Amino acid sequence: MLFGICGIVNETIDNSASYIQSWLRALKEDKTLIISASQQAQKASDYIQGIKFH
Repeated sequence: MLFGICGIVNETIDNSASYIQSWLRALKEDKTLIISASQQAQKASDYIQGIKFH
């Protein structure tokens, strides 16, 4: 979503399969990781877009 909002070109990286595999392993080991990662991704997206919350 952020790519579209910011006009970033979405390109596949050469090692995307291994990147995804590493995330899958981590998610299987820690069931709370998806929540934490999602929260951090939202914060990063808000920061990039200049969204500020008080």
